[in-house]
Amino acid sequence: MKKGLSIIILLLFLFPTMASAHTKLVSSNPSNGQVITEPIKQITLEFEEALEQLGTIKLFKAGTTTAVTNVSIKGNKLIADLPNGIENGDYKVEWKVVSEDGHPVTGQIPFKVQLKQVENKTTDKSVKDQTPTKEKQKEATPKKERSKYLIPLIAIGLFGIALMVGGVVLWNRK
Repeated sequence: MKKGLSIIILLLFLFPTMASAHTKLVSSNPSNGQVITEPIKQITLEFEEALEQLGTIKLFKAGTTTAVTNVSIKGNKLIADLPNGIENGDYKVEWKVVSEDGHPVTGQIPFKVQLKQVENKTTDKSVKDQTPTKEKQKEATPKKERSKYLIPLIAIGLFGIALMVGGVVLWNRK
């Protein structure tokens, strides 16, 4: 009886530590809050881990869905082609993927399209160029996010498992 209870307790504490990792978005093009000033042809989302072949991308402009085509998953990237002639305005990408561990992960990326209009020579030159500075573009670019707590958490988890196994062994000796 004690042995069976010990094994059940050990398994209950062992599995939650193993199933807690979900993939995260590492980078995207367009990035969160980015102002697009040149035409783009694709949306590309890169994740920490490989993805299952179940992923969706939806593009919205002012609450209206804009068609994307050729949505595909290649390793750890979710890619979709944009329609030709994407117009200026505020957009939002909504995505959903399934990580290799089977957990669905979702998110949103707002961005703005502000393509330069072709000017003719009679146009007033007082229109200011609204291209963001390099500093603003750096802020909008997501950095590769690796958890600085990952190694300590793994070490603590392994130490906890070792303590539980030792406790079960000592408990069963009595």
